[in-house]
Order: sequence, then structure tokens, then C-alpha cells
Amino acid sequence: MRAAIFYAGRKSFSSLAVVFALQLIAGFAFGKQTAVHQVAVIAIAGPAILLPQIRGFHAGLEEAGYIENKQIVFHRLQASTEAGLESALKDALRAHRLDAIVAPSAIEALIAKKMTATVPVVFMPARDPVGLGLVASLARPSAHLTGLSYSRGIEDSAKQLVVFKSIVPSMRRIMLFYQRETDRAILAAVERAGTATRIEITRQPVRSVGEAAKALAATSDQSADGVAVVCSSVFRGLKALAATARAKRLPVFGCTAAQVADEGALMTYAPDIYYIGYRGAWYVDRILKGARPQDLPVEVPSKFELILNLTTARTLGLKIPPPKLILADKVFQ
Repeated sequence: MRAAIFYAGRKSFSSLAVVFALQLIAGFAFGKQTAVHQVAVIAIAGPAILLPQIRGFHAGLEEAGYIENKQIVFHRLQASTEAGLESALKDALRAHRLDAIVAPSAIEALIAKKMTATVPVVFMPARDPVGLGLVASLARPSAHLTGLSYSRGIEDSAKQLVVFKSIVPSMRRIMLFYQRETDRAILAAVERAGTATRIEITRQPVRSVGEAAKALAATSDQSADGVAVVCSSVFRGLKALAATARAKRLPVFGCTAAQVADEGALMTYAPDIYYIGYRGAWYVDRILKGARPQDLPVEVPSKFELILNLTTARTLGLKIPPPKLILADKVFQ
């Protein structure tokens, strides 16, 4: 369980990053760009939130030599609701000749797909992009959508539960929160993992983290030994849920390193979201240079990162098994 990377062969993260940056810089240097590209970066999030994949995306384009307001103009569209984002994107499509749309998850990608059939859309990432109808296949995406997948398949969600159990061996019952629109096949895979690991799962569909926190607060203290989520855009911020869980002394499975480091989650086992955005910059660069989205296969993660927070573990009175500490990719003290 070493560092999470995306790759086509067996190169390391650092090698890929160097090659990627050199390729983009070389392409920029020898094929001078005269047009100022227009790129919309859309998100369902508060104005103060800068998602890790978006930070990685900007870092990737900057390393490639793109200078904001010289070679590229970003139209940053953020709204707290789907309807609000649809309205903002509709206005942007009318006002600007967009060259690409960047979507930080499947929900934004679906909105972009609904709003335009011609402007290329790059998702970074999307869980199950084929099942959601974003692309026809991973190898041959649709006419104007491509990007990076959050997982290798539905069984990755099941594996996350198995790893959670390995970190908290005493866990017998969990509250599982998930977005209402979650694929039933994903939930079935998690249920199978629960049966295999002897974990009783109480499923709870929600539309927000706040709703999840209220549902958890209403449960008895004996109804669960842990809290897990099926990662999606609904769970971009876990502070409210983690605070409620902490009051009940329950460990929380988070979705990103930031949620483990700063928001109260005990752990995560997931791809490197920042690097997904960094790699997403390659897709946008290729599209701006004339590549067609359907010719850029969707990439899937080769590995997931195991990330732990020992301070949170101590607060909850948990002792992480030493072998798991050795295998962890990142440990926050």
C-alpha cells in the first residue's frame, strides 16, 4: 500500500511527474500558443473551499508553462446547489467560447454533460464513469467527456470497508452513509464485504454531511462501533459528521488525506486526490492542443493510499495494529 499513483506502465510517481512536466513544457515551448484558452472550473462547494484535485490541476498546468490571463483564462464557477451550478454554467457557456470544462467529481461532470454536447469535459475524478453514463467505455470515452476514475471498480468500495476493519479490529457494527443516488451495485459489494468481515451494516442515504451528522446524533450509543461513507461529492467536508462521531467516541472512515489530517477522520484508504487533479492537467493540455476527448482513455488508480491519524486514534482510545502503521503511506501525529 505505497503511494497512490496513476500510470500506464510501471513508472514511479516521481518519474511520471517529471516526464509529464517535461512533455508539456516542451510542447509549450516548441509550439507557441497564440490563443488565450477559456477553461471553466466548476464545483458544488462553498466559495472558500479549494478542492485538492483543483489545487493539483492548477499546479499541473502551471508546471506545464500555462500562465493565467496570458495563455489561459479560468472561469471559476462554484455554487452550493446543483441548480445554482447549472445556472452559472449556462451563463458561462453563453458569455464565453469555452475550450474545456473541468469537473472535480461525477456530479459536476453530469451537469456539464447536460448543459453542453460539444465543449470537452474532463472529470477528475468520477466514481464508476461508465455506470453513470459519463463515458461509453474507459478505453473509448464519449465524444466530449474523459478524465480519471476514482476507483478501479465497485469492489474498491468493499476493499475500503475491509481495510477499515483491519485498522479497528474490534469494530462489529457501522453506520454507512451514502449519497442517495449511489449505484446499488456498490452498496451490494459493501454488504458482501460486511458479511465476510462479520460487520453489521446500518445503511443511511443522505443528501448532505449535515443530514448524516443529524442521523448519527439520533442513534443510540450502542448502535455502532464506527462510521463509514461511500465517498462522493456529498462528503467533501466531514467536520460536522466527525465531530458528532467523536462525541460518541466512534472512528470515522474519510475520503481524503485532508479529512484525516484536519477534519477528524481516523483514516482513509483512497487514491491521491491531489495527484488526480495534477494528472487531469495533462488531459486539459492535450485537449487545448487539439486532442479529442474520445481519443484519451479514462485512467484508473493503480493503488490506494493508507492514511492514518494517531492523534485521533488516541482521542478515541484506539490502538492501531503495529503492522498497519508500518504499511501506512502517511501517518499524521
